Amino acid sequence: MNGGADVEVPSSTTDRRPIRPERRTRGDLIAVGVIIAIIVVVGASIVYVSPTRRTVSQASGVALPAVAEVAETPTGFVNGWQADSANTAAPVVTASTVVTGDDGAVRGHDPVTGAVRWSYRRDRALCGVVAAFNSLPRVVAVYRNSRGCSETTALAADSGRRASARSSDADARVTLSAGSNFVVSQGATRLESWGSSLVRGVEYGRVSAPVQPGRQPRSGCELLSSATGSDQIAVIERCGDEPGYRLTIFAANQDKDEKVAQSGSRIITSGTTAPPPRVIAVGSAGAAVYAGTQGAVNDTAGPRVEVYGPDAALVSRHDVFGTPAPPADSYPTSPDPNRPDTGLSFFTGKATVILDQTTLVPRFQVPDTVGPATPMGADLLVPTMAGIDVLDRSTGRRNRSIPVSRTDYRGGTIALAAIGNTVVQLWGGRVHMLIGTSSR
Repeated sequence: MNGGADVEVPSSTTDRRPIRPERRTRGDLIAVGVIIAIIVVVGASIVYVSPTRRTVSQASGVALPAVAEVAETPTGFVNGWQADSANTAAPVVTASTVVTGDDGAVRGHDPVTGAVRWSYRRDRALCGVVAAFNSLPRVVAVYRNSRGCSETTALAADSGRRASARSSDADARVTLSAGSNFVVSQGATRLESWGSSLVRGVEYGRVSAPVQPGRQPRSGCELLSSATGSDQIAVIERCGDEPGYRLTIFAANQDKDEKVAQSGSRIITSGTTAPPPRVIAVGSAGAAVYAGTQGAVNDTAGPRVEVYGPDAALVSRHDVFGTPAPPADSYPTSPDPNRPDTGLSFFTGKATVILDQTTLVPRFQVPDTVGPATPMGADLLVPTMAGIDVLDRSTGRRNRSIPVSRTDYRGGTIALAAIGNTVVQLWGGRVHMLIGTSSR
């Protein structure tokens, strides 16, 4: 028997005492309710202003097949379907559809029947629509909000499915142009380029919140016209009290220091009282400019096409038929990148000028036309008052004329684009289709 005193062994079970619930005051409950209400209101506001809520997208269930190209122009055309397209400056044609833009809606139509194959609608004003990007074909639509023509959406060209979007500062009105790899949106004070994913390549002109000084070569200029090609951009601008209009050429992407990579800029006219020159083509050789009444500095002759090198120095001048200022609804046509013999064209108001795609030098001009040219098979088509002239693509020789009835035509530029055996005519904010009747 152990003679030591008894020792009390503590229980291995922890003493559990009831924990009193945390007290919540009436003020706590009110605060929680206010926070929840704020979250609900903010969430509802985000949904309300969200582009998704204000968008109706009806994409094609399958990718639409490309329309087969014809070998040559049909012997005749009959008038086909029509559709409003006030927001396309030139015909917008993909490999499979004819695209219209009007009243906030972008629609892809069957070329022959006009049936809508896909559509995309916003409850905002539509600023413009353009087809772009050779490697990943897209239809780019720009809408206006409180920041200008800012909200941009890229749609898959073969289905209308939403591919990407962006929003940034912009002017209230913009002109869209497209090259192989970039879309350019140009307003009166600001210009941007976008790649196929709509990531910005360069911003030029007015910068609302500059992060780094010295990125822009000059400020306070009015941007008058622009074009893009070979990953270059050319712009005509009027800057402050300078004695003439200025041509500037720069890369569509900013350089490694996030600055505008300008290759050349200089004043190219002797005054600013006459209509400004117009950029009509850009390539690796530089830029082509239409000068209606003013040629190079100290030269008042015109009209002419002037070719400038990448440094914006004058290379050559070529007299053409034209008006002192080109028609406001005349836009240069871009060549098919897969067919370098298609060239570029521009309607001067009196003639259609065809430019060499590489040198940008005019190859020939066709007088008495009403719009730029478009390739179809082995031919080149130009619109006339009587219909369509079919030209030899190499020489510009007129092979034949096809009469076309345009009962509601009241003047203005007629822009053409071919897809399959059909031809898109755009004038007066409306698409007028021509359907080929037979082949030669």
